Amino acid sequence: MRKIFIVLLMSLFFISPVYADNHVVNVSYDGEVTTASGEAPSLPLKAKVTFYDGSEKEYNIDWNTFDESLYKTRNASQFTVTGSIADLQVTTSCIVNVEAAKITHIDDLANKTVTIGEALSLPATASVTWSNGDQSNEIIRWDNYDNNALKYVHTFSLNGHIYDQTITQTVHVKYASVTSVSVPAVVYTTTGVEAQLPQYATVSYSNKTSKKVKIIWNNQIFNEAGKYTVYGKLYQSTRKVSIRVEVKKNEDTTTETPKQEEPVKKTKTKKKTKKVQKGEKSSFSYVIALVVFTAILFGFITLISFIKRKIRIKENR
Repeated sequence: MRKIFIVLLMSLFFISPVYADNHVVNVSYDGEVTTASGEAPSLPLKAKVTFYDGSEKEYNIDWNTFDESLYKTRNASQFTVTGSIADLQVTTSCIVNVEAAKITHIDDLANKTVTIGEALSLPATASVTWSNGDQSNEIIRWDNYDNNALKYVHTFSLNGHIYDQTITQTVHVKYASVTSVSVPAVVYTTTGVEAQLPQYATVSYSNKTSKKVKIIWNNQIFNEAGKYTVYGKLYQSTRKVSIRVEVKKNEDTTTETPKQEEPVKKTKTKKKTKKVQKGEKSSFSYVIALVVFTAILFGFITLISFIKRKIRIKENR
């Protein structure tokens, strides 16, 4: 029996020397805690120690230091912290369960503006802040939407999802804005004559389309020669249009000069009188020639008749 008792005492000495030296029977404390990712764990501060004589006493626990990265992981994890109870040479340990980090904030998305007929391009990611202090760009999963929503002017919202969080995108659909207006650089006219300005302009839009749009011009008549800028605007729009007009002096060759017309008319009258007199002289000469010719012809016929008569008288004798 004596040998058995000695063996038992030696076993207890080697298995738990601290307990043997200090007569400690039990150490009680919370040996497992849970903390959120990014939040330092709350480890137990004291332990209740029970001795062989049945007495109990609380002692402070001195925990060893550990790396902050152990509880700042974004995914769920687990690690163990070790420590000791002062003056008793009793070692301690605690299991720390770290919960997965949660999204604490998602940066708002800037409003999106598109023109009618333009394809909608939604952001692929958003900036996210996590409960462990991390920041990252996370992929957005967008809900489906009707393409007809892009065919008229209005404002609508789309929902997207980042893990279990919902994010909203506001979309404004507007008419396409004018990017350029093409008209001739210059037109020409004369004083007092309305400038022939182009009736239409070629208008290009932000959605990469173009079309002809009517122009409403301001005053287009100028009474003095020079270079002018004429302004107008596009039909059903406030967009202004301008064109340069070069006005030359109107050289009118049909100006009346009454004082110079009378001599011209008199000159023409004299020419007509001369032509009439010349015609009259020609007619008079013709009459005289006709009379002379008639007289000669009559004399010739009388002479022939006289000769024939003489011949007959001779024959009758």
